[in-house]
Amino acid sequence: MRKITVLAIGLLLCSVAIAQEFSYKHERDLILTKVKRVVVSDLEAPSAKVTHMVNEAPEPWGAMTELKKTLDANRSRRFPLRLDKYKETPEDIKPDVKASFEGLTNFTVPGIPNDNNMAISDSGIIMSVANSTASILNENGTFERLFGLETIVDGQLPNLNRVYDPKVAYDPDNDRFILVFLQGTSSPDTRIIVGFSETNNPHNAWNFYAIDGNPFAPNTTWSDYPIIGLSKDDLFITVNILRDGESWQEGFTQSIIWQIDKASGFEGKDTVYQDLWHDLNYNGKPLWSICAVQGGSAFTSPNMHFLSVRPGDASNDSVFLHEITDTRMSGNATYNLNVLTADKKYGVPPSAFQPDPENLLQTNDTRVLSAIEHDGYIQYVQSTMIHEKNSPGIFHGLLDLSNLNINASYIESDSFDYAYPSITYVGNDEYPFASVITFSHSSELVFPGTSVAFYNKNQGEEGIISSVVRIKDGEHSINRLGDSLERWGDYTGIQTRYNRDGEVWFSGSFGRPYAPGSPRGRNGIWIGSVTVDRTLTTLPKKKEVMLLPNPALEKAIVRFTAEESEELNFNLYSMEGKLVGELLTAMVEVGRNEFEFSTTNLAQGYYVLRILNANEDLVASLKIMKL
Repeated sequence: MRKITVLAIGLLLCSVAIAQEFSYKHERDLILTKVKRVVVSDLEAPSAKVTHMVNEAPEPWGAMTELKKTLDANRSRRFPLRLDKYKETPEDIKPDVKASFEGLTNFTVPGIPNDNNMAISDSGIIMSVANSTASILNENGTFERLFGLETIVDGQLPNLNRVYDPKVAYDPDNDRFILVFLQGTSSPDTRIIVGFSETNNPHNAWNFYAIDGNPFAPNTTWSDYPIIGLSKDDLFITVNILRDGESWQEGFTQSIIWQIDKASGFEGKDTVYQDLWHDLNYNGKPLWSICAVQGGSAFTSPNMHFLSVRPGDASNDSVFLHEITDTRMSGNATYNLNVLTADKKYGVPPSAFQPDPENLLQTNDTRVLSAIEHDGYIQYVQSTMIHEKNSPGIFHGLLDLSNLNINASYIESDSFDYAYPSITYVGNDEYPFASVITFSHSSELVFPGTSVAFYNKNQGEEGIISSVVRIKDGEHSINRLGDSLERWGDYTGIQTRYNRDGEVWFSGSFGRPYAPGSPRGRNGIWIGSVTVDRTLTTLPKKKEVMLLPNPALEKAIVRFTAEESEELNFNLYSMEGKLVGELLTAMVEVGRNEFEFSTTNLAQGYYVLRILNANEDLVASLKIMKL
């Protein structure tokens, strides 16, 4: 064994459930307002002059706004770029691209931001929604129909004049679609519009219902930012409740959960009852932006999980696990909350670069954007700050429901900025953790576009993330607001094709010019499909790395096993990503090695020791506590 001793320290934090004080309220037997049966094929398609609603950039929001400004000011443009840098895993495990095409025709201009979501049926019918429009396409990319959300129930619901934030889902158990979108941005007219298709063809009839977006009247509040999830029996819709006349950040009051019986909606019953779960608080403070956890290979039953975090923090590891324990029709559902700790930090990301140096892309906060559950594990994704690079990236968490531990990893790059992830399950009996993640990418040299990555894991081993596959690079920088901060998009969409093993479909955005030769760019919509091979046995083995003692007082020892002789760099960073010291660059030998260094002169607190090889690929990252 080779022993190396140098100057100057990781605490691998275990996820734990924390005793908590929380409260909630539960309202039953609230009635959904029935809308007349609607047949989409009978609707008039909108003309090129259809009005698309615009979600303008929010008003300043105190601490997080100032934090964003500081993060952006501290960023430096990265030249030269190494566009092939992100190679953490072998090429043969990355997804194979099967389909790639534009999701909207040229005469449509989505609103701002590009609220992007999609669903695909077993028969290959695609519904692509963005801001205030919905498109129907087939799996070959052939466009079949476009309609404005305001027209689909026009004449059945009055005054649909401010529609936005659509979400769409396919229910394989019932072979039907569900469409949810919002109307209104003030208390006098705020509604959640919910549609259930009567057949597996979205061209045919739909049953639409309206939920009051201000269930707390006489309070003057309204509903914003829906996230939907399906269990075997119920549809869940989470929204954020905002005060009139304030921004979506400053006006936030609470997040709530609607629980709706699916069968009644699919059958088109005049009365559909729902439950409302509200006042979801922890230590007297409302939990913000709750994400439903979708079942993996099958819907969960009878319970449903949800996740939320502290989305406005610069650095945090708290995760809130919510649970509704039974179906709407049982009458027995209860609400539970656990407070957990991830083994890695998430944080508000800085704005993203694009080739236009005058316009950055907004990355919003670090809320949980998408989550799946299978066989006792939850996987979830967020946008996050990569502290060591001071750049936006993706946080992927794996939550073990048996012990409430959370093991996290990052999708990050020295060259690209990543944001707005969505995740879907693509596993099987041999590889029950396999999933595909889609997200937006951009850089100083590459226009904004859509990417995917594949996550896989052997039982009892560390999970791995494939090389990033850039499905679509943009054709232009996004420049619509005439502001230095452009709206990139608030979410993406992804779904497993349930009757095609290993096939995944997704929708994202890309930058495109308004017209050929135009100096201004806008958000386009891109749809793609990939397949993955989960049966590979080439999952790379992680180097066995151990750090003792931890916490450290006077010295720390890193022990590891090297499978080959190679040059390694040992660097110490603060938790904010600032380089504390370049400890050592040395050749290590095959077999066991030991690296010892003094921690005497370090201030108390947490640090990160990063070990990189000569190609600057990450070998290990250890969190260290100095007493």
